[in-house]
Amino acid sequence: MTPDNFLDNDSAAEGLPMRLVVTVILLSVIIGLSAKAVYLFIDNANEKKLKGQLDLIDKRASLIYIQGGAQDIDDPADFSGTVENIHVEIPDNAAFVVFGGMPTTDGNVSPPESGNLHTDNVFYYVLNDGRVQTRSSIARFSSNTTGLDRPFVLYPGEYDLTMELVKNKNGTYVKIE
Repeated sequence: MTPDNFLDNDSAAEGLPMRLVVTVILLSVIIGLSAKAVYLFIDNANEKKLKGQLDLIDKRASLIYIQGGAQDIDDPADFSGTVENIHVEIPDNAAFVVFGGMPTTDGNVSPPESGNLHTDNVFYYVLNDGRVQTRSSIARFSSNTTGLDRPFVLYPGEYDLTMELVKNKNGTYVKIE
């Protein structure tokens, strides 16, 4: 083959546009799948972080609950009671976290306003994608001191929580503020 014939041969250029189209499509699919995998990896890491923070709260509350020595909120002279401070960070992938309540079955995705004696040892979280995960605890949770009948709700962010063991006529609770 002489150099003049080589430069005049156009047979390889006929398939070039099709090869470029196939290459662009394959590259787009690979980039799309990689982006989805990275998103799922980050979302899974955030959910594991959330579970770790909730486990920390649950373990500390359970330990306080098992040790006993609750302050009687109906007796103003009673100053006993175990108090513990804890720092937690709720990641952005959580819509909210509820201690001392159950999610509703009617599809309402908002935190409950009042607690229930039968579900005050339950905590759950709702993720931004609508998924709900529920867990139970040894401890019973409350957020207020008057009737100990309100669940405690956390939204994404950093918190310095105070957990205190209190009791009233309905039982013993870990009050979270």
